[in-house]
Amino acid sequence: MSRRPFAFLVAAIALALLVLPLLFWQQAAAQTQAHVVQPGDTLSSIARRYSTTTTELMRLNGITNPNIIRVGQALALPAGANGSTTVTPTATTTPQPSPTPTITPTPVPTEPPTRIYVVKPDDTLAHIAQIHKTTAAKLAELNDISPAAKLFVGQPLAVPVIDGMAFNTYTGDDIPVPGKYFVHIVQDGESLASIAEEYGTSLRRTLKTNNLADASQVKSGQRIVVPPPSYAELFTSPEYSDDGYPVYPAMPTTEKWISVDLSRQRLFAWEGDRLMNSFWVSTGVARTPTVTGVFRIWAKIPSQVMEGGSRAVGDYYYLPNVQWVQYFYQDYALHGAYWHSNWGRPMSHGCVNLRNQDAKWLYEWASPVNDEWKWYVSEPSNPGTLVIVHY
Repeated sequence: MSRRPFAFLVAAIALALLVLPLLFWQQAAAQTQAHVVQPGDTLSSIARRYSTTTTELMRLNGITNPNIIRVGQALALPAGANGSTTVTPTATTTPQPSPTPTITPTPVPTEPPTRIYVVKPDDTLAHIAQIHKTTAAKLAELNDISPAAKLFVGQPLAVPVIDGMAFNTYTGDDIPVPGKYFVHIVQDGESLASIAEEYGTSLRRTLKTNNLADASQVKSGQRIVVPPPSYAELFTSPEYSDDGYPVYPAMPTTEKWISVDLSRQRLFAWEGDRLMNSFWVSTGVARTPTVTGVFRIWAKIPSQVMEGGSRAVGDYYYLPNVQWVQYFYQDYALHGAYWHSNWGRPMSHGCVNLRNQDAKWLYEWASPVNDEWKWYVSEPSNPGTLVIVHY
């Protein structure tokens, strides 16, 4: 028997054993989902992007040190990974040149809305949490208090909005102007403060958006999400018309709203873009400044006693019959003042002082409407007027 057919058969089988696995590997590779590492990528950021975990990526790619990945490296992703693309990985990966940094819009999830709940007798944090379908721990986090903190009657607490409940609370200074969030790749020599200034927003908002505690954490090549400015930031140092009224670049609402210019010590009452009234005011002095930001009137009362300060420091005060009081943030209020007449100059412990007749007009004009001589707290059916305080 000739050896040639046998030798040919052996060679054919050997070739098939080599070629078939290669073809199978190529077909499987073509269907593998992978991510090509870009400058600034980390294993944890890639895991978040594709809704997976760092541990899973390490297992799939045989990575022993999660801090070592290289630009251009193709990382295998779990099957069906969200947002992944199909690539053909090769045995070796040649690093690709770094792309030119660009600024591209990207959606950023917003925090759930909150409203104010005023503590009632016998309330506990657990009971309030149960009412608003959340946890005591979450309420403590929202209000920056200890879960074991003692509540007092009348204390305002931020709580989640449920069942489509409308806002009726102060809203803090984080209401952004309608606009886009951007992704910026940090360049050599850039700081977070300079990046925020370039985009016309604040360092504080940029830190919060990126969940950073310190601006020094930023390094070259890192991706930073830059938020749009808040209305308070956008309104800073507005231009004034020949009539002496501010010309704001945007109007936050078509309804009633109030702006307070701390630099000029003026308050303006608006309906949409129509100015309804304006008053000279006295706001907080340097050691007790008026808070800036975007708020809503959350409570009002026609008259009350105001007491505060410290006898030891020498700034104690006791003021009976303070009239036309409208609280817009914690214990900061718009109210009448009968104890001075230095309008147009900072004089207060942080509140916005007005002449009694001006405070009365503002009280009757602004929401929530309160026709009774007692405390009234905003409700979804009777929400508070927007208040924007700026320099």
